[in-house]
Amino acid sequence: MKKFLTLYILVFIGSLFAGRLLLNPLHFSTLSKTILLDVRLPRIIIASLAGAGLSLAGLAFQNLFRNYLAGPNIVGASSGAAFGAVLAILFFSFNPLYIQLSSFIFGIIAVTIAYKMSKLVGNGIVGLLLAGIAVSALFTSMVGMAKYMADPYDKLPTIVFWLLGSFSGMRWKDLLFLLFPISIGITGIVLLRWPFNILSLGDSEAKSLGLNVNIYRKVIIVLAALSVSSATAIGGIIGWIGLVSPHIARLLVGYDNRRLVPASAFVGATLLLFCDDIARSIAATELPISVITSLIGAPLLILILARRFKYVKN
Repeated sequence: MKKFLTLYILVFIGSLFAGRLLLNPLHFSTLSKTILLDVRLPRIIIASLAGAGLSLAGLAFQNLFRNYLAGPNIVGASSGAAFGAVLAILFFSFNPLYIQLSSFIFGIIAVTIAYKMSKLVGNGIVGLLLAGIAVSALFTSMVGMAKYMADPYDKLPTIVFWLLGSFSGMRWKDLLFLLFPISIGITGIVLLRWPFNILSLGDSEAKSLGLNVNIYRKVIIVLAALSVSSATAIGGIIGWIGLVSPHIARLLVGYDNRRLVPASAFVGATLLLFCDDIARSIAATELPISVITSLIGAPLLILILARRFKYVKN
């Protein structure tokens, strides 16, 4: 873990001085201190927590569904959070507090609906997967309807900008909103790294080893939903981080969740922080974070899958 921690610290320190306005670490003016402490530092911490939360949520769902292509939106958390934010923008204008709160609440509601619906088609993994896909499609369609009904000169640009994702304007008060729920999600998933190994054996084997599969499954869903909903509420829709980061960690540390879980957290935090640095540095105006994560995440996933296919074939 030392290598992951070292890399994260290096990226963290570099992020403090990177940006459209480069800061000189050897000379600090009053303006430089204000930018560093009040603008960049809270943003970097928020991006790190969001990256770690999304990565661990993706890993949790991949372990839960025993499918390495499962992502944070598999049970509708991201779509529900997006609809909550859009709803707040429509009715409360661009009030960050209302947007974050509504986004978080609807993310949890979406997961709750998916879990309740799963009992109609069976209480197993397949039922939850199908219910999650249905709920995600439902909230995505409602987001589309809200965009169609929004004022094209006022509300619509705000909605589109938020959905593309950004950490622009993050301050200490935003970190306080994010800190409690995402800390619970991250800490809980890290503490479950031992049971993840047992759950990966399958329900029958896990039960024979004395593990209450249903209880652990509910806890994992709640923790992952907290992580995804809080990260989405604060930064908008951020794709690929939760899907790609666990794959990168597996290539580096293997499949043992005792090492894979903390490694995924550091990889997700480092990767999203790096993407955010690019988003706020390469152009005169800040780029949406989801554009950068897609440009980096999609090729990375292709390379990882190609390497794995080549290894299995040989």
